Amino acid sequence: MSTSATGYNIMTTDSDMLENMSKRFNMWQDFAKEVGDHVETYTVPQYGDYPKDQLTEWTLADLATTIKRYANRMGNNARGHEEDARDMLKIAHYASVAWHKINDTEKNYNK
Repeated sequence: MSTSATGYNIMTTDSDMLENMSKRFNMWQDFAKEVGDHVETYTVPQYGDYPKDQLTEWTLADLATTIKRYANRMGNNARGHEEDARDMLKIAHYASVAWHKINDTEKNYNK
């Protein structure tokens, strides 16, 4: 479990803490779990893990372009709601990779 900038433990299962958090925080927790599941069960098995995946070499511009591409097809995806929802998980994953690149924190995972 890690601690956010606000000092809260994230990805917690402590129901007392979650009851005292905002509904938006709890909604984020639910979404973050879905993103994590997507990364573990779809992305890593298919594309590999850091630092041996394609995203390691991508630039911020590459990530922004990909995020825009997925965002622009929202609601227009002929494959339906399930793929729209999966696209949101992909956007969040790419945004996370971009966040780590911006903050130069990828190197923290080289251990």
